[in-house]
Amino acid sequence: MKKVYHLLSVALLGAMALTSCEEDKIVNENSGGGNETDKNLTDYSFIASIKQSAPLGRSNLQNGVYTWNKGDAVALWNRNFGAGYDFSITPGYNDNQPDKSAEFTGKAAVENGHKLIAVFPRKEAKTFNDLATFSMPETFTQTGKTAELAATTYMVATGDVTDNKIPALTFSPLTALIQFGLKNTSDRELKIRYITLESDDDVFPAELKIDENGVVQSLSGMRNKLTLDMSGQALAQNETLNGYLNILPTTYGDTRLMKSTTELNITVSVLNNEVEQDIILLKKVKVKDLEDNIGLDMDATANQFAAGKHYKMDFEVDYRFRIPDEGYMVDDDGNIHIYNKTGLFGWNKIADEYRKATVILEKEYIDEPAGDGIKVIDMGNELWEPVGAFGGVFEGNGVTIRNLQIANKGFIATNTGTIRDLTLENVSFSGNITEGAGALAAESSTSVIQNCTVKGVTATVTKPVVFGGLIGRNSEGRIEGCQVISGTINLNLGGAGNSNYGGLVGEHFNGTALIINSYVGADVTIKHPSNSSGASCVGGLVGWNNSGKVKGCYSLAKLEVSCSGQVGGLIGANSNGTVLACYVAGSISGTIHNNTGGFIAQNTINNADATVTACYSTTQINVTNNAGSNKLGAFVASNSTGINQCYFVGETVTNPVGSGSANGISKVTATQLKDKKRQMNLAIEAKDPEFGFSFKVNEDAGTNIYCPLILQGAVKEPGFGGSDFGDGGDI
Repeated sequence: MKKVYHLLSVALLGAMALTSCEEDKIVNENSGGGNETDKNLTDYSFIASIKQSAPLGRSNLQNGVYTWNKGDAVALWNRNFGAGYDFSITPGYNDNQPDKSAEFTGKAAVENGHKLIAVFPRKEAKTFNDLATFSMPETFTQTGKTAELAATTYMVATGDVTDNKIPALTFSPLTALIQFGLKNTSDRELKIRYITLESDDDVFPAELKIDENGVVQSLSGMRNKLTLDMSGQALAQNETLNGYLNILPTTYGDTRLMKSTTELNITVSVLNNEVEQDIILLKKVKVKDLEDNIGLDMDATANQFAAGKHYKMDFEVDYRFRIPDEGYMVDDDGNIHIYNKTGLFGWNKIADEYRKATVILEKEYIDEPAGDGIKVIDMGNELWEPVGAFGGVFEGNGVTIRNLQIANKGFIATNTGTIRDLTLENVSFSGNITEGAGALAAESSTSVIQNCTVKGVTATVTKPVVFGGLIGRNSEGRIEGCQVISGTINLNLGGAGNSNYGGLVGEHFNGTALIINSYVGADVTIKHPSNSSGASCVGGLVGWNNSGKVKGCYSLAKLEVSCSGQVGGLIGANSNGTVLACYVAGSISGTIHNNTGGFIAQNTINNADATVTACYSTTQINVTNNAGSNKLGAFVASNSTGINQCYFVGETVTNPVGSGSANGISKVTATQLKDKKRQMNLAIEAKDPEFGFSFKVNEDAGTNIYCPLILQGAVKEPGFGGSDFGDGGDI
């Protein structure tokens, strides 16, 4: 079955006028109950009125006044004799001039002072318990455009016999009336099959009992759903059809069956060109929020459906999807669909409850302000409090979230789920960063970040805490196809301690942690003018790679430093980490006071599986060296071992390392580096045959001076034995 999720629209109707119909008549003939053999039955008549203190649930409603119908009948019970009698509206009652009062006639045995109780509609009752018990079906039927409620509009009246006469009786309802106003706002006729009212709890009674004074004594048989069968009635375009449903009250005495937080759902089932569709009019709306959603003030009846009250709900019905006022929708499977800025903030409020949910930015419905195919949710720099913890799947669908001002930590504080195909643009933090942070997430653990982009990030870090342009700390997570394209990261640190800062990731650790096919762009600047006595690790891509893997990545970032930190063009410090097929073509400038390397500042490897393989650096190093010659290297400042088939191009700094082993590192020109493509690709395949990328010559004259080789999807040349050629897409 197709389902259409539909936002309701409130349109208050004027005075409502309904006419009675044949289905409203009582057709069952009943001779009454009790033992009448010893009583003399006498003809009586009395005036019966319907209490009008609030709109009631009758089938005949004229301009807000509820009236009797021709053919109505009631059961009159004599409590003293324990006998019941039938009374019917007089034959002369004129339906063309309906009235809230009418004369009823019948035969009964009564005496002065006798206690009487009358119920509508007339029912067979051999005992008072029969008379006092009222039941509701789970499915109601309405075959026409007017209400058909006679069988379920339960009313009760009481009185005492005076002067040997039955007194005038005023009937009070035992039911609440719900009216569904359905306006067809679609482009075609629809056939209305069912209207379903459903709750998240069993709050709708199936049975009601009254005592001998006509007071509700109990409600029972609770259920969570009621259905109105509309019999497939045709609803033409722009026309309105009203559906009427009597329900037993959810309250009596001090009893309250519903809570203010009870959630209600209303669904209409239609035939659209003979195709069955469910259109959701209300979805998980709390009772207390009905006024905001459909203009229904439930607070007036203590957030209950009360007897004698008329609850009118108007909806627009359209088989086509319409965006909810909330800007988001939770579907039957718990997935969250987001359509705009309001929806993002709405998701933020419920994210803790739905932390494992699939969250989807619905690209089809999101604005495209420039007409260039880019779908944008503009946050307008409204303050965003980070989603505390997320462990589901966030489907960005290529949507850009623009002008995002984050209070702290990141778009998400802690991510253990999957985030993909999302762009954050013009990202800022509302204040100085004093705790771990990243534009997308402060912490990402055992997670997947895929095809995510940050543009125009601005951040000022003033404490020694982890920070990354995309992710602050990545632990055992996979980051793939991600980039930080532009922005400025200021590290104005104060206080004791040190930490790790990277253009993409601040700290990347544990053996299964992987960054692949990702980069930091040339319009990213990382400024580190000063810090405390501790040595921060700063890298164009990663601050500290602790046993993690970095494959097929590059950085073009500008690093402007004057600090005691360890600064590397790609990685600040690499501790037993694997780096494969990566390159750097950015710059390092300023005054250095510690290890500074064009590719890595400090490389410490004592694990045979951890190597730096098939990488190169063309980093432009223009620094004042206050650290000493052993602290500055064109490729690595401080190196232990584990480097293979790596190269650097440089004129200002020509020594491959500041201290330690230079094995596996060679100085080349840009032209010579191009000739190293084959050896580097063989080394890539030997290290990781399943890697999937290789180097090729960069033919772009505008960039090939500093990026002589670029990465592509590896395609093996038959007979070559190495990944060398192909056009699988550059990175």
